[in-house]
Amino acid sequence: MISARLVSPNRRLHKFLGSIALLLAATLSSPVGAWDGLASGKVTSIDVTGGSNYGFRVVLDGGTQMCAGGTTWAFLNETDSNYKTYVAALMVAKVQGTSVRLFTTTEGGFCHIGYISIAQ
Repeated sequence: MISARLVSPNRRLHKFLGSIALLLAATLSSPVGAWDGLASGKVTSIDVTGGSNYGFRVVLDGGTQMCAGGTTWAFLNETDSNYKTYVAALMVAKVQGTSVRLFTTTEGGFCHIGYISIAQ
């Protein structure tokens, strides 16, 4: 019975440390850390070209750099998941003069839009 009491605190400590390790792993692998850039502002211009050639491009007011080491414009390609919804949301924001927040990743020196937030 004495040995069972001695093992129990070690087991609890082991479970506690395992829980902390799991929590740290989940926190450090969070998608928030996956973005290379966060830019906010109103859409001032939209450029459209071939669907896989940085097909839909946006520029925000103030010449904001869109991602680390990137350009002052950000893009979507036609093959991107939810492409039509992204395009529609950005076009509506442009027409209404609503501010947007663009979360981007750097791809080939350019800023690829991965998440959009629009609020008035």
